Amino acid sequence: MRLRHSAILTSTCLALWALTGCSAPPSDSALAGAQAETPVPTGGDHGVLPSERLADRLLTANDLGPGYTARPAATTGSPEASVEGCPQLEQLGRDADNPYAMFPNQGKRVFTGPGGTQLTEELYSAPPKNLSARVGRIMTAMGTCPSYQLVTATTVAEIRTQTMPVPRLGDEQWAQILTVTASGRRTIVQQTVIRDGAVLLVVSGNPAEVTVHAQTALAKATAR
Repeated sequence: MRLRHSAILTSTCLALWALTGCSAPPSDSALAGAQAETPVPTGGDHGVLPSERLADRLLTANDLGPGYTARPAATTGSPEASVEGCPQLEQLGRDADNPYAMFPNQGKRVFTGPGGTQLTEELYSAPPKNLSARVGRIMTAMGTCPSYQLVTATTVAEIRTQTMPVPRLGDEQWAQILTVTASGRRTIVQQTVIRDGAVLLVVSGNPAEVTVHAQTALAKATAR
């Protein structure tokens, strides 16, 4: 199934583009992982932040430390791609009420780290019940597919996924390791997703860097 530029692809494309030498990451949202068994709150829909406030809460290079530089997130769309071998993801992309389109409030920043590594932070905001429900749909679809293919006009990438434990941060937590093999090369990307009230944090990149910086990102994103 041919996919619109959507949340399914971000972690995979981070790895895929690293393998194929492209310089820009995809510009759309990123969500991948398996849900931790944390109760979903049903409180009031409060604390939703506009995109301008989210942008102010993104990490900076100074927050990350020496060796990091920030650059604007890409404004051009990622290459059109299709997922093969995962009917659940295909169905999600066909749904009329596509959950990826329901996060209008968002911010994103991309960092180049020591040795040329890449770290991406994304923030989204929506009423907590809506945010939890829509993210849950994405997580369920992703969790059903331990392997699939991502096909673009020039590359076929083999994707394998592995659920990872997540520290009990925020109200809901997810994490996944993606091993992407393309053109005879392999790379690994971790994505950690944390919902805290009306704010959703997504950190993607080198597993060691994601582990180190996710808690700092959450503290800044949810500062009162």
